[in-house]
Amino acid sequence: MTLPQTDPYPALSARYSEFFAPPAQPAAPRSEVFGWTDGRLRLDRHGPAAAGLTVLLVHGAGGYGRMFAPLAAELAAAGYEVLAPDLPGYGLSPAPWQQVDYGAWKQALLALIDAEHQRRPRPFVLFGASIGGYLAYLVAAESPWVRGLAATTLADPRDPAVQVALVRQRWMRALLPGLRPLSRLTRGLRVPVRWFTHMQRMSRNPALTALVCADPLGGGNQVPVGLLASLFDTAPAVEPEQFQRCPVLMAHPACDDWTPVAISDRFYQRLAAPKQRVLLEECGHFPVEQPGLDQLRDALLPFLARTDGIGPSASR
Repeated sequence: MTLPQTDPYPALSARYSEFFAPPAQPAAPRSEVFGWTDGRLRLDRHGPAAAGLTVLLVHGAGGYGRMFAPLAAELAAAGYEVLAPDLPGYGLSPAPWQQVDYGAWKQALLALIDAEHQRRPRPFVLFGASIGGYLAYLVAAESPWVRGLAATTLADPRDPAVQVALVRQRWMRALLPGLRPLSRLTRGLRVPVRWFTHMQRMSRNPALTALVCADPLGGGNQVPVGLLASLFDTAPAVEPEQFQRCPVLMAHPACDDWTPVAISDRFYQRLAAPKQRVLLEECGHFPVEQPGLDQLRDALLPFLARTDGIGPSASR
């Protein structure tokens, strides 16, 4: 379903596009609402509808789909269809908070891919940013239509070393094992996500970090305790040692102060699938700097071209 022309947030992408180097001016996307059994997703659709491959952008805990409009526009200009959804509770997607956890986010993306594939069969590539990289992996481990996985980070939140990087305080990490049962008793309890995480490490640009942290649709959001707890105990259907469904590209910011490269390497090195590792020079956690953006493009476009050549009927 296409949204009416009275989209209440027409300038969302422009607020973030100006931080990209050089500043980007993406074309207006086609905004839609996808409904499935458990809720609705607001998403932007970029690029040609008849493209042979669709890229699904998966944001992290401080973002939403429209923050990545410059990347979506570049991929669309290269001939790919791009879907940029807002996960439930973020951006413009509503959330029945009593039902939302990390597993529900995974199910929402699986439902979207299934519906898109039933409407028009074609392969999908997932591109996950921040903790959306692990979420993209969870989806790739279950969806038969995913032919490629790219991510800026591949930090496994079950790993204690990753928990140290993600969670602000030691006492908060000590509470992780008990957060799940607590959340069932306090479904209405919502806390600012920036209280729990190192949101101040979002970017090397202080103005961009301030924008993300103050954005009520993203890093300034308030989320239920259960969503935060579920991040740290959601296991994939296939562990990386057995993952061979599709090739993997990890294009990691080289100057990431939030999830350093070494954190992602712990998961990346375990992957059994064909894989490629690229470091984005001068880029922080939210990669907007040069030459890293060009390096991301130069790695991602050939990766997509190779995947596009597989075709929708291929199996792995």
